[in-house]
Amino acid sequence: MSIPVDIENLEDALSEYGMNPYLITTDNEAHPHITHVTLSKDSAGYVCGLGRKTSANALERPSVALLWPPLTQDSHSLIVDGVIEVIETQEGLRGRIAPKAAILHRPAVKEDTDQNCDSDCHSITMDRER
Repeated sequence: MSIPVDIENLEDALSEYGMNPYLITTDNEAHPHITHVTLSKDSAGYVCGLGRKTSANALERPSVALLWPPLTQDSHSLIVDGVIEVIETQEGLRGRIAPKAAILHRPAVKEDTDQNCDSDCHSITMDRER
C-alpha cells in the first residue's frame, strides 16, 4: 500500500523519520549498493557524504533512492526517488540529491480470504479460448 508524499511536504515527513536514511545506488551490473547516510539540507537539495563505490555509481547512474525503514512494525517506510550530483568539497566527495518523487509504503493489510496471499493480491482468471 502506497501513499504519495508531495515533494513540497517532504520536510514534514523528514521531521518524523529523521535525516539518516539508506542511500541506494546501482553498479555497472545493475546490482544495488546500499549505504547508510546522514543528510543535511542545502538550497539545492539534500547533501550526504559518499564513499568510493557510491560516488562511482552516482557518477555513472545518477538515479538513486533514499529509504527510511518503518518507525514501528505497522507503520510505513518512506521512499524518495531522486537524482544525485557528485560534488567535491573540502570534506571530500559529497552527493547532492534532488528529490523527484516520494511515497510512504508498507505491505497491504491482508484481507480475510481463502487465498494464500499476504498482501492485496487478487486471482486472475484467464480465458483459454482465444
